Order: sequence, then C-alpha cells, then structure tokens
Amino acid sequence: METRDLQTFLAVAASGSITKAADMLGRSQPAVTRTIQDLEAELGFELLHRVGRRVQLSEEGAAFEEEARRLLMSFTELAGRARMIAAGKGRILQIVTTSAIGTGLIPTAMAELKNSELPYETHVGLFLASTVAQEVRSGRAEIGFSSLPLDTPGLDVLRLYSAPVVVALPEGDALAGFDVVPLSAFAGRRLATILNPLRFQSHIARTLAAHGIETGPAVRTNTAYGALLIATKIGVAAIIDPVTAYGLSPPGVVIRPIDLAVPFYWGVLVAQKRPLRAVAQALMEAVEAVAERSIAGFAKLDPGMAGQLMTGPGSSLHYGTGI
Repeated sequence: METRDLQTFLAVAASGSITKAADMLGRSQPAVTRTIQDLEAELGFELLHRVGRRVQLSEEGAAFEEEARRLLMSFTELAGRARMIAAGKGRILQIVTTSAIGTGLIPTAMAELKNSELPYETHVGLFLASTVAQEVRSGRAEIGFSSLPLDTPGLDVLRLYSAPVVVALPEGDALAGFDVVPLSAFAGRRLATILNPLRFQSHIARTLAAHGIETGPAVRTNTAYGALLIATKIGVAAIIDPVTAYGLSPPGVVIRPIDLAVPFYWGVLVAQKRPLRAVAQALMEAVEAVAERSIAGFAKLDPGMAGQLMTGPGSSLHYGTGI
C-alpha cells in the first residue's frame, strides 16, 4: 500500500465517482478502478458499493476512510517536518484541541505569545475529545486541550479547569436583563443547545425535568459555536459551554450565568513521561491566563481529579460537552 493508493481511494470517496476521481488525479478510469480493486484485495473487504452511476462507501470503507485520511496526513506532515529540519527552522508545534477550546481560547493565547516564542510553523487541529486523546497518545501531537474524558491510558493531565455552563442571549431578549438567569425562565422557551444526548444535553434535560420545566422547540447542533450563531441569527437562547461563550461572543449577544450551576470541565493533555518543550509550556500558560481573565467562574483544579470526573449518567461530576 502506497500513499498514491490512499490518495486515489480518498478522491473516489470524496467525489462519489470513479470517473470524477480519475479526472481529479489525472489518471485513467481503468487505472483508478484497478487501484481500488487492489486495495480491497489487500485489505480483505469491500471499500465501495455501486449505486446507479455513482459509488458510495461501504460500512468498512467509511471506517477505513478516516484511517486513510489520518495516515495520509501523517505522511504529509512527516515530509513537511523533514523539510523544516533541513532548512534549519526547527520542529513544528503540533496542537490538537476540541472545537470549543480551539476557537474560544487558543487563537487569543497564541496572539499573546511573543513571535520569538512560537516556532516557524504551528499546526492546530480541531477534533472530538476522543480523537484529541488518540493524537496525543500516538505522538502525532505534542499537546492537547480537551473536555472530558481526560483520564485516558497513556496520557498525563497537566492542567484541569472548570467553569459553569452559561446561556447566550440576543441583546434585546427579556432574559438579558437578569444578572443571573433563573432556570424557570426557560419554560416554554425555544432553545439552541448541543446535540450530545449522553453528556451535556442529557444533564440539562434532566435538570429541567427535575424542576418540572418544559421548554419549547429546540434547535440542536454538534458544536457550541454553531449554537451561538443560531442564537444570534434567529433570536433564541443558547445554553452552551463557557469557553465558547466568553471566547467567541459576537456583537449583539450577551452571556449570562444560570442560577443552577452546571460545571464544564476541560484540561491539558500530553503523552505520559514525554517532556514538554518550552514553546508548548508557554502556550499552556497563555491559554490558562486568557481563560482566567475572560471566563466567569473559572477555577483551577487538581489534575489528579481528572479520573473522578465521570462522563456517564448518574455522576454529579460528569458535565463536559466533549466538543
């Protein structure tokens, strides 16, 4: 299996067509077909199903696509790192983070570092919490910023933080007049929130139900930034994590705490026993400083507590969003 084989498969997966993939790659259609057939023979399973004049990924093909993309990215980064070293420009700083932290904290923290503190090239990848852990554990990333779960084998938690979940409101909303919004105010209200039934949304729903509060129609999305934009555009309340809320609050939106505090947890991950370079250490300190001054209710916790912050139902300490 060569990188060209992976590129060919990914081109077919992206275009949904052997013919279009051949055009994209500047190869003949029979050559692309043969590459896919050889890959399937080597892997031992079908990658594609034909549907009319197009093709679609099989279940196994969809799983392999993710791995192929990651492998190809690793090969590309390896070549890039080699060129950087050869040019005397040092190592690339590889950062992985969840969406909330990667958009709400890291850009501001990077802006506050002196230019001399950042390497010639820095990569920032935004992933789900589980992928952040995989990337750091495998060594593909030097440092990770993630919400729960954090206690992953092979990783050390260097920093652990919390802050209460908040509500984002249009400026003219009646609830914006509250310093702290009562939970009862959400009765009958249309809300935007996170599409995460196992953690964030599950707890919000249980809390509302426990107080006999029925909300109105809901708009759910898979990122807090998406919920924030929905709140801005259609004028609804968005219950989201504080990192996104305070880090990205657009004009015309106000952020308010809720009278029943729901903690959002996040932290900093590195591979076990792997020393942290000065540049990564500086970034970690800058992220913490930005969070401390910008997020209401921000608290620094003992990293040793990370294993106690359960992510399943029934725990009183499980409310990270995983985004």
